[in-house]
Amino acid sequence: MFPIVAHQELVPKVHRLSIEAPLVAQKARPGQFVILIVDEKGERVPFTISGWNIESGTVDFVFIQVGNTTKQLANLRPGDALAHFVGPLGRPAEIDHYGHVVAVVSGYGAAAMVPILRALREKGNRISVIHQAPDRQRLFGESELEAVSDEVFLALGDGGDSMHQTATFMLRKMLDRHRQRAVDRVVCMGSLCLMRIICEMTRPLGIKTMVHLTPLMVDGTGMCGACRLSVRGANRFACVHGPELDGHQIDGWEVLMARRCTYADQSILQQGFQCRGCSQW
Repeated sequence: MFPIVAHQELVPKVHRLSIEAPLVAQKARPGQFVILIVDEKGERVPFTISGWNIESGTVDFVFIQVGNTTKQLANLRPGDALAHFVGPLGRPAEIDHYGHVVAVVSGYGAAAMVPILRALREKGNRISVIHQAPDRQRLFGESELEAVSDEVFLALGDGGDSMHQTATFMLRKMLDRHRQRAVDRVVCMGSLCLMRIICEMTRPLGIKTMVHLTPLMVDGTGMCGACRLSVRGANRFACVHGPELDGHQIDGWEVLMARRCTYADQSILQQGFQCRGCSQW
């Protein structure tokens, strides 16, 4: 059993749990994820690690309350325990000195990106963050992002069909100034639609763009095939070969988006923007 040490509701239906898992905390690296099972009859669900503390032996993750399992998690309190908690899994994010790194985050990515940005900043990179949220009432993680970056730009929308405009408008302004103030790398953690759009924006400029494909994962071990994708013509699995991958090398984004929408329905409305009723937002 893995005891819950702390539970915080960041904004309505967005929660942060801190789990006592010392072995996971000792080996965790930025960008990796864990798989947990709430109880003996529960399903396996993956969550990106948003923080860890080796001294206390705790691991944190943020989740959005959308389905039955996340509703169960939302009802747990300190003193309760998870039946299983396995990790860290997946490959760590690429961390090196690149220069000016722009991060675009939305949803759970506002928390899960923090360890990656901290590590990138420790390598001497200049960090700019575009933080997307549907409105200020559902904005969270701002102070944590500010602590690990040089500047944070808020992209707050109205929840309508124009959901792309604020985040991509801010990125477009940075890319338009690329020759005067170079953007050396872009990292993105959000919905598949947003990550695909950003990859197409940076592709003409040849700016390497890393995307995190956690939204595709189901089993988390490569057995279910839900996160299978083609990278330069070769079969890959987001949970095994990622979750961070070079977005410009991914073949067939439309296939990934169609597959993601296959598993979504109108009862799963995430804390984000809706694009013509698409539930993955």
